[in-house]
Amino acid sequence: MEKTLIEKYSEWMEFSKMKYPAAVWIALSLVLALALGMTTYVIISIVMKETSLLPLAVGLATGVLILGYPYMKKESIINSMEKNFSDALKEMGDTLKAGDTYESALREVAESDYGRLSEEMGYALRRLEDGENLENALRSFSEKVDSTLIKRTITIMLDSIRTGASLAEILDEISEDVHDFQRLKEERKTNTTMQFLFMIAAGGIIAPLIFGEINAVIAGFSSIGSQTLSAEQLVVSKQIGNQMLMLIQLYLIVEVIGSGTMMSLIREGKLNKSIIYIPLLLLLAFITYYVSMIMVGGMLLGPVS
Repeated sequence: MEKTLIEKYSEWMEFSKMKYPAAVWIALSLVLALALGMTTYVIISIVMKETSLLPLAVGLATGVLILGYPYMKKESIINSMEKNFSDALKEMGDTLKAGDTYESALREVAESDYGRLSEEMGYALRRLEDGENLENALRSFSEKVDSTLIKRTITIMLDSIRTGASLAEILDEISEDVHDFQRLKEERKTNTTMQFLFMIAAGGIIAPLIFGEINAVIAGFSSIGSQTLSAEQLVVSKQIGNQMLMLIQLYLIVEVIGSGTMMSLIREGKLNKSIIYIPLLLLLAFITYYVSMIMVGGMLLGPVS
């Protein structure tokens, strides 16, 4: 039976050793997001005295960061386990070559310094010692870890045991493949560093900087032109100005979402890291936008009201 999203979320929190119920964490995330959004709205209303999507951006970024934290922590733990997995497989293979049992091979990994991988292997070893067969112990381990790499490796190991193949030799081969896979992942990150930095600069700094300058100049000219307008024309002019401001900020939000998604695909080859890239980039974009608008307005046309 397929698990619901709340069940998966609870598993992420449990795997990350976060001592909160999932419902409490979700509620806390929404409350903090709403509180920070409202606080930003009050500050903007007092200081800037203009319509702004900044409260929405702050609330959205806060909510996504806090809600996504359990998932990102789980992914960080799995990545560290995958990095150590090649060495662990090699050690298991060497133990089996020395004539020891599968249980001894698991104990070698559990007692080694592989961080969370050793801890989870220790749980599998305990199940084995409590009377479970090797297949159930290893399958429980792979299901808890929720790593495609580890699940496929465990499946190959169990198939090898069932068919009577030399598991020691197979573990050596898998260890080399896993090592090569991790090396390729690191090379991908290295080779895409410039593209990654370009997306940060374009999405979080350059575009907001330009739009901030444009908005400051438009606001300045509107302020000058308003001196010759009637009351009705002034209201219409202000409405048009607010609409343009909202459209610019809405574009920034859409542009940041696109940039964050592309950063995740370029850097990781998957969308999961966009959970952290988008909120951080969104905050950077709005900070740059307002700093640019205030500085240009102050230097050229006086304070922007």
